[in-house]
Amino acid sequence: MKTEESFGEPTLDHASKETIFERIVKKVEKFIYILNNFFHKISSVLLFMLMLLTTVDVVGRYFFNKPITGVYEITGLVLALNIFFSLGMAQIKRDHIEIDFLTKKFPKVAQTILVAFTSLLLFILMILTTWQLIEFGERIYLGNETSGDLGIPLYIFVYLTVIGSICFTLTFLSDFLNALIKVVKRDES
Repeated sequence: MKTEESFGEPTLDHASKETIFERIVKKVEKFIYILNNFFHKISSVLLFMLMLLTTVDVVGRYFFNKPITGVYEITGLVLALNIFFSLGMAQIKRDHIEIDFLTKKFPKVAQTILVAFTSLLLFILMILTTWQLIEFGERIYLGNETSGDLGIPLYIFVYLTVIGSICFTLTFLSDFLNALIKVVKRDES
């Protein structure tokens, strides 16, 4: 329903008006989606490259007796990137396993408050996890640790997983802010 302001500009009434906070949250959510989608596409390309590498290694090993050196360690390192780069998009699309047979019986308000609480808790835990990954990367860097066969510096992969962890962390921030908006809107109506 539209109402008239004193300046003659029509506005939406209070129940359907989008607040500045909601507009900011939508922009943040869009940025988080774009960021996670970008890294998810990188992880898809990495997975395809791993498939090709493994195929060439198997063909070389069994038909020509010439395996590719370091395939095992490259696979392990790239799979770590693959996992971390895909976590955020899996959270956005709700592809993670949820056990909600009990919480579905709660009233909608309680469910929304629970989502807000768990999202905030997971956001904080992921901040701590990301911080520890950064610390681990620093120790690996200072220790000059490299992979066994190829001598690849391991800190590069640790810091790349930090990027994926940051993206995943931001999805919980987005979930928290959206749940918070739902809780506040329910209180206003």
